[in-house]
Amino acid sequence: MIEAVKSNNMNDNLYLVHYKSGDFPDDFKIFPSSVRHYFVNNSPHPLFHNHYPDGRSIYRSRGVPFQFKVINNEVFILALNEGVDFAKSFQWPESITIFLGRRELAVELKLASKTTKQASFKESDLKIYRNVSPYLALNQEKQKKYISLSEEEKRKTIEKGITNHILTAAKWCGITISHPIKTNLIQMKTGTPIKIKDNLNFVPFDVMFECNTEIPDYFGIGKFVSRGYGTVVQYG
Repeated sequence: MIEAVKSNNMNDNLYLVHYKSGDFPDDFKIFPSSVRHYFVNNSPHPLFHNHYPDGRSIYRSRGVPFQFKVINNEVFILALNEGVDFAKSFQWPESITIFLGRRELAVELKLASKTTKQASFKESDLKIYRNVSPYLALNQEKQKKYISLSEEEKRKTIEKGITNHILTAAKWCGITISHPIKTNLIQMKTGTPIKIKDNLNFVPFDVMFECNTEIPDYFGIGKFVSRGYGTVVQYG
């Protein structure tokens, strides 16, 4: 059994669970939705479902209790808010079996680590961050306006979006940022729209940016972070 990393800080507000496979088939991909469905189907706890039994949303104003991510076919499950205490006490299985798309194949992933983490979102020197899963920065209304903007206006829109999403991410951890957030885009690429639901498509962005605020690795910013989108890590 892999033990959780112990910390002397009683204010730890994140918990990261990591699964990986030593032997992975070529040309196959694990989807975050498959990981989430595994735990939803194997545990009745409402925090995995993101809803209480009566259908009420758990995270409407406080952020999701779990963010399910797949980076390079390794699974990362980030717990925050109510999810942290639950994640610490939950008996995470030593291995999980995840189906790969619709090909009726499956891969077994082993529990690699469980780590207690602290998100402070404190002011820092400028550090470089990049997204390692598609960043969904704009809602559908803003996407329509975005198309007609100049390149400079598009850049400023995404910079402002990143800033606002960092503020929201901190709020999810119970933190109010008091310093001015500085965000400078280093690069930005636009991808092919991603279908989230029927008639609901979002333009993904690939961004690298400087920021004067510490963002914990594997934290999601933007829309649909519970599905693994918008995951950022420090670069370099």
